[in-house]
Amino acid sequence: MTLSQAAVLFIAGMLAGGLNAMAGGGGFITLPALLWSGSAPILANIGGTIAVWPGLLATLFAFRRNLQGHKHPLKLYMGMGVVGSSIGAALLLVSTNSFFMALLPWLLLFATLLFIFGKRITDRLVAMRGGGEPFPRPVVWFLLFLIAIYGGYFGGGMGIMTLAVLTLIGMRNIHEMNALKSLLVTVINGVGVVIFISVGKVEWPRCLVMTVGCIIGGYSAGSLSQKVDSAKLRRFIAAMASAMTLYFFYRTYGRLIAGS
Repeated sequence: MTLSQAAVLFIAGMLAGGLNAMAGGGGFITLPALLWSGSAPILANIGGTIAVWPGLLATLFAFRRNLQGHKHPLKLYMGMGVVGSSIGAALLLVSTNSFFMALLPWLLLFATLLFIFGKRITDRLVAMRGGGEPFPRPVVWFLLFLIAIYGGYFGGGMGIMTLAVLTLIGMRNIHEMNALKSLLVTVINGVGVVIFISVGKVEWPRCLVMTVGCIIGGYSAGSLSQKVDSAKLRRFIAAMASAMTLYFFYRTYGRLIAGS
């Protein structure tokens, strides 16, 4: 890692940490930055997961009071998160870099669509449920388990997916929903962090530089969050995510089509 690469990773970490603190979408910066610095695709995905995890932990700490008195089976949710994330992380570790790069544009497209339309989907689910009975718990638990597997493998848009599923069990209080979402996302990513470190799949120099940037960016965003127009920020992130998605589609498939 050169000095210029370290500088770019640090700045990318600051931007990602700030975006995650204010609106989400930091993964659209961390993964391309790590790929640019020379990380192999799977190692870049792992590096991004590790870099943003301290920020997730800080967010969970901020929401800790909203978890008190929860009537939901938190231990069950956390257990599903641990098992599901372990499966997803294992699938990532046995994937080849070529397979991951072929899948990456579709993962980014999925995450981008979730970022753009996630709130509408959640609001529509709330409206559909109305005052009716929530979905059967086993169905919701299965969906949360699938989210945990996805989170262990990639994780883009996982928070939005979790919020949408929580509406199906009848949750309406956004603060409680965000607290439970933060718990699940932190656990799922945390399991991945432990697994990736234990098997020695971490590029520590790159990860540490980006992690420091994420922490500084996330902390700094606290004072900026009240001054930034959230709607404009989300439009900026959506445009950036769309551009990244198009770029990786071209990088992966455009040359193949041109060559044929």
